[in-house]
Amino acid sequence: MFFSELLKLIEQEEIPVYTVSHYRAGETETRCIHPANCCNNIYSVSKNFTATAVGMLYDRGLLPLDTSVYELFHQDYPADCGEDWKAVTVAHVLAQTIGIASGFLDIDVEDIRQYPTGDFLRMVLRAPLVYRPGEKMVYSDSNYYLASRIVAAVSGKKLQDFLLENLFNPLCFQGTGWATCPRGHAMGATGLFIRTEEMLRFGALYLNGGMWEGRRLLSEDWVAKATASQVGLESGSSYGYSFWRLGGESSAYHCAGMYGQVIYVDPRDRCVFAWQAYDPADRSGKLVAALYAR
Repeated sequence: MFFSELLKLIEQEEIPVYTVSHYRAGETETRCIHPANCCNNIYSVSKNFTATAVGMLYDRGLLPLDTSVYELFHQDYPADCGEDWKAVTVAHVLAQTIGIASGFLDIDVEDIRQYPTGDFLRMVLRAPLVYRPGEKMVYSDSNYYLASRIVAAVSGKKLQDFLLENLFNPLCFQGTGWATCPRGHAMGATGLFIRTEEMLRFGALYLNGGMWEGRRLLSEDWVAKATASQVGLESGSSYGYSFWRLGGESSAYHCAGMYGQVIYVDPRDRCVFAWQAYDPADRSGKLVAALYAR
């Protein structure tokens, strides 16, 4: 019932959504609102896919969340990196609490010609820390580029290749593209091009506790950790391992990307919504609020 109400809200508010999909009880429904390319950049929803790759390595016992980033990349740090950098863990990276002062490495809005080097990992590991690890969340695409490189270091495969084998193919994605750094590593934080229906399947995977069509791709333990409130924010919302919660008593959570890319998962009603848009004014925030208010 609410899918039709959501479609009416999109029409009434003239929200520039391309395509919206709904999943419930194994059934899916998709509506095209404004014709667009089938495959689009999902911007920061890309972070959720990167975190999922970390989760798969966690499930295999290859990457405990308290793993030190310094242990993985000690040869890439400057000699004077400081003790705080040595205390940064994978969990800090995923929760965006490593201790940097401000965001950077956002290739969607920054000019990479202004970067001091094409070695993005070196840029991240030389960022000064102004907070102790775990003290404060500072949202930055640099964190999830670092997560991309962590996946590559532990698995021996670049993030995009690891997910192709372990997530994209099992979920029957028709084809993906991912923006990469000059050294060929997926940016991790942004730049993943997929279809709305594929976003929906990803949400359904989490809704079903890591199961997809009878096959376990993620553990229930990881799903619980990733979608839990890891960092509380002044707004009353919270952040998990790339998932957002708006607060209150709702068990729902969502993924969000620039210009209105959203995956919304509601464990109570056992449903998922996903849409792609070009919404610079963030009018689609009304849709997220309406879903949480149900």
